[in-house]
Parts: sequence; structure tokens; C-alpha cells
Amino acid sequence: MIIDRTHFNLNNKCVVEKLRIKTPFKYAAIFQNEACFLYIKDGETTLKSPTEKLNIYLSESVLLKCGKYFAELIQKSKNQYCEIFAIHLHPDILIELYKDEIPSFINPTDRKYFAKKTERQGIMVHFIESFDFYFRNPTLVNDDLLKLKLKELILLLLQTSNAENVMSLFSHLFTQRQANFKEVIQAHLFSNITISELAVLSSRSLSSFKRDFEKYFQDTPANYIKEQKLLKASNLLGFTDFSISEICYKVGFNDTSYFTKLFKKKYNLSPFEYRKSKVL
Repeated sequence: MIIDRTHFNLNNKCVVEKLRIKTPFKYAAIFQNEACFLYIKDGETTLKSPTEKLNIYLSESVLLKCGKYFAELIQKSKNQYCEIFAIHLHPDILIELYKDEIPSFINPTDRKYFAKKTERQGIMVHFIESFDFYFRNPTLVNDDLLKLKLKELILLLLQTSNAENVMSLFSHLFTQRQANFKEVIQAHLFSNITISELAVLSSRSLSSFKRDFEKYFQDTPANYIKEQKLLKASNLLGFTDFSISEICYKVGFNDTSYFTKLFKKKYNLSPFEYRKSKVL
């Protein structure tokens, strides 16, 4: 749950916010008409976009284009809290910032992705620390300062070692892309994700998602996904040295007992027995 949230507004829109979250915590985020730069100051998260699954660790950041996302936040330290900074990039505010000098990297391109990690670098750490100072001293913040900080973020992103990727993403930030239905399914086939969450990522209601899924795959979502997970598990058992519990989690199950039960029902052998039969 969100324990504390502080934020700064520009043109009546939230542009910077600092969140303190008690973990574990799972939430959905929809950036309908904006992009967002997320920085993990404390803790770590797994972020799921329509076509990507990214693990973001301490002091790492990610740039998200308009779209729908799910995040699972975890914290391995004793206090069990995550601290996140979110900087929202609204198209109208960027256009106002640059006026007639809109950089070429904001122009649309054909590149197709939703999220791009930026590497862990000292310059981004110092940038976030400067915002942390203003959260401790909010009376110093005004519109001009926020505009300067937004431009500073963009310039810093362009100086990182993966600047080319950042420029490509910025080029596509404000052109909404409807992810292909198959892309969404394939991207999360072996994730621990619910059918309802898949429906959100594919921009469908639950009923229309199930209807489209059955039309496309000739099977129900639950059964098709289960069968694909078990098939991958059988391949991993036969051709890798991963432990049974590792394989359980790699294919998207979160309960080894349930995984074993399903596997035995399909193959008439437990995962251990199945692996042993492949060795003989």
C-alpha cells in the first residue's frame, strides 16, 4: 500500500511525485496521455508492459511511453518499504518547454516498444538527490524551477551510454500504439499474471479478451496458458539442470505443489519422475 505521496504540479498537472510504498504491493498504472520516468531509490520491482517484462533494481530507472502497465514492488531489507520517484512527461508541457525548438528526438518514428531501461549511472542518482532536496524544502519550488528540471532530465538521459535507445523511445513517446493481441500473449505467456491483467494490457474488457482469445487460439485463455507452461516445463526438465522449483517459477507458476499436481495430471509422472525417465 502507498504510505506517503508528495508531488509538485505544473500547469495543474502532476509532473514529479515521490512515493513511499509498503511491500509487497502490486498496482496498475495507465499513462494515457503522457510518458513517465520511474526511478527506484529503494527496493526493486518487476514491471510488465503490453510487450515487455522488466526487472528494475535499486538505483535503476525506466522510461515508459503512453500505455498500460503492472508493477510488483518488493523490498528485501527489514523495513519492507520501497521509495520511488516518478517524473511525468506531458506532451503539451514539453511543447511549451521547447516552443519552436522541439528536438528531433520528439518526432514520431516506427520503433515499437513501450518501455526502455536506462542504466544505473551516477548522474541520474545525483539528479534524483536534487529532487529529494526540493521535497524536503518545497517552498523553494516554483514553475520555472520545475521546467528547468524537466529539461535537465531530458538532457541527462541523452548523455547516458544508451542515449540512442532513449532518443528512439522519445521519438515514439506520444504516439499511442495498440499492441498486437498476439504480442501481448507471447510477452507474458510464462509470467505470473492473471487473465484480467492480460485483458487490461491488451486494452480489452475481460469478456472481449476471452472471446478474442478463443477465436485466435481455439482454446480458453486459462487452458491454453496452462498447457504452454507445462510444455515448457517438460522441455526444461528434459534438457536443463534447473531445479524443479526453479522451473516452476520460470514457467510462471508460484506454487510448486500446484505445479506438480498439474504436471502429473498431464504426463502421468511427477516432475521428478519425468526428469528421471529422460535420463534413462
